[in-house]
Amino acid sequence: MRTRVEVVARRGPGGRTVLPVVRASGQLAVRRTGPASVHLVATAFGPLGGDDAEVRLVVEEGARLAVRSVAAAVALPARDGDRPSVQRVVAEVAGELDLRPEPTVVAARAHHRASVAATLEPGAVLTATEQVLLGRTGEEPGRWTGTTRVVVGGQPLLHTTVGLGPGAPAWLPPVAPRAYASTVHVGQAAGVLTAEDAVRLPLEGGWVATAWGTELHRVVRAVQAVA
Repeated sequence: MRTRVEVVARRGPGGRTVLPVVRASGQLAVRRTGPASVHLVATAFGPLGGDDAEVRLVVEEGARLAVRSVAAAVALPARDGDRPSVQRVVAEVAGELDLRPEPTVVAARAHHRASVAATLEPGAVLTATEQVLLGRTGEEPGRWTGTTRVVVGGQPLLHTTVGLGPGAPAWLPPVAPRAYASTVHVGQAAGVLTAEDAVRLPLEGGWVATAWGTELHRVVRAVQAVA
């Protein structure tokens, strides 16, 4: 299934944020849930292998946008073959974007590819989180590949790819992590900070925090501790 979501946030009268474009098709619906916030709502179970979703976000200067999802996404294997499911978030930010979806659970035999590509103007603010769990309770892990790319003022700031699960280059069971969380922030600098199974590393004008482990709730708490 092909899914497309588009949201445009613009500074309106009195400095409030208006959303002149809020539309979606395919496997996701989008609902405005606050003065400057939207929620993504799944209209079908999945994604399934072979599904392709793109979420395009534009936050103009002086505007703010918070993007959430209603529930965790469960990535399932293709009905035939081993095609991955794909979700791309493409963001153009001159204002402030806060992107914090619910976790992605990758079921056994599934491969989910997620990417966030954010282009920021100087002075823009970005917070983007990712939370991943490989396999449901009592189930073998699926495979997840996540890529994050951030460009500020035309200059690359961050470009990283993480692969987890069977077939990933660094997958070394039985001690390989099944849970992963990360937060990328641009807008306020911070130095190095470490905690158990978590680390925050500085970026120019921002930071990136990551945590790994076996249980998602522990990993989320760990990354919050350094973020």
